[in-house]
Amino acid sequence: MKLTKKPVPLYHQLEQVLRKRIFSGQFDPDRPFPTEKDLCEDFGVSRTTVRQAMMSLESDGLIRREQGRGTFVNRRPDGAPRYELYGTVEDLFFLGAGTRLELSSKTLIRAEAGTADEMQLEPGDRLWLFEGFRHIGEHAAFFQAYVPESIGREIDIEEQDGPLFIQRVERSALETARRAVQVTSAAVADERLARMLKIKPGHPLLVIKRVYFSRTGRALEMAVTHCPGDAYQNVAELVRVKA
Repeated sequence: MKLTKKPVPLYHQLEQVLRKRIFSGQFDPDRPFPTEKDLCEDFGVSRTTVRQAMMSLESDGLIRREQGRGTFVNRRPDGAPRYELYGTVEDLFFLGAGTRLELSSKTLIRAEAGTADEMQLEPGDRLWLFEGFRHIGEHAAFFQAYVPESIGREIDIEEQDGPLFIQRVERSALETARRAVQVTSAAVADERLARMLKIKPGHPLLVIKRVYFSRTGRALEMAVTHCPGDAYQNVAELVRVKA
């Protein structure tokens, strides 16, 4: 495959092609990644172009260099996130055995002022709103995800791919989440939430809101989960840095 000269720099074109192949599983993590020479020949570009693309992939944690062995694609074990985020109630309860995410709807909407502010977008920008439930044992939580139009367009709600929706977003965006801002707050169930969660209106809820950002600062997803307050706990372990 030869790249063509166009407004998009060659290194960025190469980076996007390699990202797509990595996310689609075309590279075996146990086998060396193609060498600079191989990539130069396959894509008809210079070593400088290849090195720029590889540096970006390495910076995002998609590949790693091993002295004397070459370059390898980083393995993502059993659907676990590759990025490092602080432990949260979502990690503790939603990623364990028996967890299942079931999406029921996908709607194209305009970002309201508050949503736009949190995702660092403009009010009125188009977003896909995904809604559904997370099932954990006998309990269920109401899940919503706001995703930029260009990213969410290719995400199929029928796809069942583990509890981490952000992984579907990453594959569609060809970017990894490098940072997340999370806010946990208390609320009470309105009539709609009460009906969906099979609880009474006014029932206490734990609301977990998390916005994921890429390395470039682009908002990939804002996830909002409403959990019945008597079914979940927010647990944190604090460590003293200085005695």
